[in-house]
Amino acid sequence: MSASVRQKSEGNDLDSVHEDKTPNAALEMQAMAELAEAEAAEAEALAASARARARAVRLRRQVELAEASESAEAQTAPAGSELQDNATPGTMPDALSWYRRWLRRPRLSSLAAILTIAVITSSLAATVYMVMERHDASQQRQRTTEFAAAARQGVMALTSLDCNNAKRDVQRILDNSTGSFKADMQKMADDFAKAVEESKVVEQGAVESVAVDLDSMTRDSAVVLVASKSDVTNAAGAKQDPREFRLIVTVVRDGGQLKMSKVQFVP
Repeated sequence: MSASVRQKSEGNDLDSVHEDKTPNAALEMQAMAELAEAEAAEAEALAASARARARAVRLRRQVELAEASESAEAQTAPAGSELQDNATPGTMPDALSWYRRWLRRPRLSSLAAILTIAVITSSLAATVYMVMERHDASQQRQRTTEFAAAARQGVMALTSLDCNNAKRDVQRILDNSTGSFKADMQKMADDFAKAVEESKVVEQGAVESVAVDLDSMTRDSAVVLVASKSDVTNAAGAKQDPREFRLIVTVVRDGGQLKMSKVQFVP
């Protein structure tokens, strides 16, 4: 890292800022909790589907009993027919009108079939919705892990500089960069490497915590907050006070690989 960047970082009173560092364990615990909630929701959806099917079976049985009752009543129809033969001519139109209306009336079996289909369809829709919700949650956890790992790798490259291998370390930063950040680094790569060589120090970076901003995260980009420190050793082998950094890193997908496109140092 250039002398001007280090001097600016050292001038900031980092100890005055108290920010919560989200440990990696917290991310894992959150992911496990979300997975448990998704599994519980899926189990509830399956239970609802089973209840719906049981209700459909009860409705079908009720309809069958009702049809059996109608069939038993229909067996008395011949006696009624004999009485109808002796009826006066004026009563025939009324009987025919009633019979036509009876034919147009939907049968109980048809209504039961419609109700059964509606109940099963709604239960299946609920199950599909819960499965899709679980799938989306799983994808979000996977993307969060990927963006966090990419930001961690980029910051490690940015804060690990060896005066004896300055060009190699600068190239590693470029390999983990894209967009405007890479363009700026390419313009100052030679000067940056020279400044690292002249510093006569070795910096070894370490990422202490990473937090992905879920509101900003999409399929191909995310803003990641990173807390890092760098242990410094001079040419004589003496260790200096570690340097602490807080960075806001924008990570984007570039050719199938996640890289840093913007880096902002914050106090």
